[in-house]
Amino acid sequence: MDTVILIHGAWVTPRCWRYFAPLLAERGYRILAPAWPLKGRPVGDQLTHPDPRLPQVGIPEIVAHYQATIRRLSKPPVLIGHSFGGLIVQLLLDRGFGAAGIAISSVPPRGVSALSSSPLRTVRKLWKLFGSPSRWRGTLPPPKGDAAEEALRKAQGIEMQLVPESRKIFWQLLTRAAEVDFHNPRRAALLLVGCGKDRCVPVYTQQRNWERYGPSPARTDFALFPDLTHLAIAEPGHQALAAYCAAWADDRLASTDKNEKSPIKVPGDIPACMAFDSLSLK
Repeated sequence: MDTVILIHGAWVTPRCWRYFAPLLAERGYRILAPAWPLKGRPVGDQLTHPDPRLPQVGIPEIVAHYQATIRRLSKPPVLIGHSFGGLIVQLLLDRGFGAAGIAISSVPPRGVSALSSSPLRTVRKLWKLFGSPSRWRGTLPPPKGDAAEEALRKAQGIEMQLVPESRKIFWQLLTRAAEVDFHNPRRAALLLVGCGKDRCVPVYTQQRNWERYGPSPARTDFALFPDLTHLAIAEPGHQALAAYCAAWADDRLASTDKNEKSPIKVPGDIPACMAFDSLSLK
């Protein structure tokens, strides 16, 4: 049985996968969803008693945490990450961990702006959101959604369970800690998933991320789900996304050449998806 490791994003815990994971398990995958370092306690405990060591957790510590998990497995797993977890997937693949990887609404690696085409504007935005570098060792409380967002999630029956986060991981997006080798020829196949209604990491950011991998001979695919938002792994429509991810992983694991440049196939029963493969980057 092949294993899928699910990697959550910032301000959340593995419970964010509670709708998505069972669908992958139904496809025959063994599912592991380890928490980030110091994020394994119940949500209520993290809110009332944040771990004082949390500000010390940075991107390298999170990557090392998942590397240790992968090393304990008998064969390389498929990695699936959401948001900041998508960046962790890209970093792990670049370091030779994982049989294949899927990054959904991924925070991009260093060198791909998530906010604008101007590096200066990006720094100003990060400064406004997260404070000066001198405050890296602090924590950030759970962000509050606007009224429209909260009303939408309530109507969808989705309970948001957010927890405090290390401030350090966000500033490290500007450092080598968030860097990948976009030309790496030995990287396992990667699927980047963009969501058309994502306001946190807009779809144009996912497209920029995909295009940066263009010079690499390693396979890099891109799929767009126009009607999904940043909460694609939980909101209505996540079923189609999970089915697509499972079909893509099945295809990559079954292939004798993990990075072959054959056209990507979209199963006929998966609606509202547009797919682009490495051939489109050439």
